[in-house]
Amino acid sequence: MAVRAALGFKLHTGWAMAVAVAGHPNEIQVLFRGRVELLPPDESVPRFVYHEAAELPLSRATALVSRAREAAQKTARVAIRSILRELDARGAKAGVCGIPSGSTVVPDDLSGILRSHALIHTAEGALFQQAIVLACESRGLTVTATREREVWSRAAGAWGLPEAGLRKEVDALRKSLGAPWSADHKTAAALALLALGTHPSIPDTKASATSSYAARPGPASRA
Repeated sequence: MAVRAALGFKLHTGWAMAVAVAGHPNEIQVLFRGRVELLPPDESVPRFVYHEAAELPLSRATALVSRAREAAQKTARVAIRSILRELDARGAKAGVCGIPSGSTVVPDDLSGILRSHALIHTAEGALFQQAIVLACESRGLTVTATREREVWSRAAGAWGLPEAGLRKEVDALRKSLGAPWSADHKTAAALALLALGTHPSIPDTKASATSSYAARPGPASRA
């Protein structure tokens, strides 16, 4: 039987840190860690797409944002498929993933977004969040989302542990893993553990995809 695993992501503008874990607190196994690019490598799409769109006429801005959204989703699908193949080669199946979310809902009106610097940042974060979410759902993964400031408390609560204890255990993984084991890696690992603890009955990618990300809220972080 394949080992049950989960993916976790720490988001940035144009990329994410991904960590895959298996096991449980007191026996956490890190199966994958690495940076996931969310835009084509040829720089055909600007990283800060809404910032650039704000300098364009609305028709061109609309086309640029649409192109960026499609490119990010395509790139994310390729990246997630690659990670899942690597896990499969290691005898692990991921059926769940964790992703940070913000509290601001992005409006549908692009012109309104482009008039607000705060919404520009929010929309850029949401674009890449959605790319990851849709890519995971396309592979049958159940998505769990939580505000970044609640990641550790919710992950600990999912396992019935004190937050300080979980933080200490995840910090200590560096001794066995070696560098790099940054704050990004730790947050992504906590999100993966949250997903595992929240959905203990989902053993593999045969589970039907569901999501707690229905609101598609704004960004958890920016580079």
